[in-house]
Amino acid sequence: MTPQAPTHNKAVIFTVDAGWLGYALLAAQRIITLSRPRDFDIIIASLEPLPIPRPLADLGIRNEVLNLNERMRAENLPLRWLPSIAYLRLWLPDIFQDQYDRILYLDADTYLCSPDLSRLFDIDLGPHALAAALDKEHFWQGEKPIIDFENHGIAANRYFNSGVLLIDTSAFAEQGLLAEMLAVNQSGITLKYHDQSLLNMAVQGQFAELSPRWNWQFPNRFPAYTRMARPCLIHFSSNPRPWHGYEKETRFPRPIIETYAGGDTSVPPDRKPLREPLWHQLDNLIGHVQYLPRYLRYMSRHKHPFETRL
Repeated sequence: MTPQAPTHNKAVIFTVDAGWLGYALLAAQRIITLSRPRDFDIIIASLEPLPIPRPLADLGIRNEVLNLNERMRAENLPLRWLPSIAYLRLWLPDIFQDQYDRILYLDADTYLCSPDLSRLFDIDLGPHALAAALDKEHFWQGEKPIIDFENHGIAANRYFNSGVLLIDTSAFAEQGLLAEMLAVNQSGITLKYHDQSLLNMAVQGQFAELSPRWNWQFPNRFPAYTRMARPCLIHFSSNPRPWHGYEKETRFPRPIIETYAGGDTSVPPDRKPLREPLWHQLDNLIGHVQYLPRYLRYMSRHKHPFETRL
């Protein structure tokens, strides 16, 4: 399918299948509600047609069906626990470079907290094709190399999380990053983090580093740090997620849990989210004290949310 004519020269794009469509639509609707101004397009990209409810389509959210099924199968991308849709993000700059100067790719399990998303598109990327925040493994490991770099002898000490990617489409094409990623895959090496590591191995630490406030990956593990960090964009990057809040004990704020349960008629209106027993809460508090130096080190790399480390 040929992408529709753009309204703006930049876009937020999600890549999902039917199973994740609802979460992407919720994230997209929240972006429209909060962003001032909203001078970018919002696209739900998919391999098959997906229904966009009329009220959301009227707000400017649209589905783009990208006919890449055969191409992706031919590349023999490792799936294991991954759906094939996870790799669609790799082709976005190539497909949309004639429509958009910059693309902000977001995972469907992201939750905007800031009205300033438009400003993120204009940050300094330096000579790099993309900007991203360090993966949460850097929080735990500090300067130790990430396993997929260490296993393959790559000396780079910066490894990003691919759930939030700001991409300069022209630079991405000029640097041949799609071809580089596909070549890494065809080499037959085994990667623990699959699609994320393909992106990282293509750039090998050469990216503009975003503040962790634009990809906050600890909302359930460290709720106190989450409040301290004042994240601009929360990423629910592992289970449990807020939509599990009525089935599993979580530390998410009740309003977030209720937001994700808004259309779930199976949840009685008077039911409360499940909370941890007191001794779990005390253990988590001790963990906050224990890991405070790591939190301070992790956050100290950026003075403000629109600063990048080049």
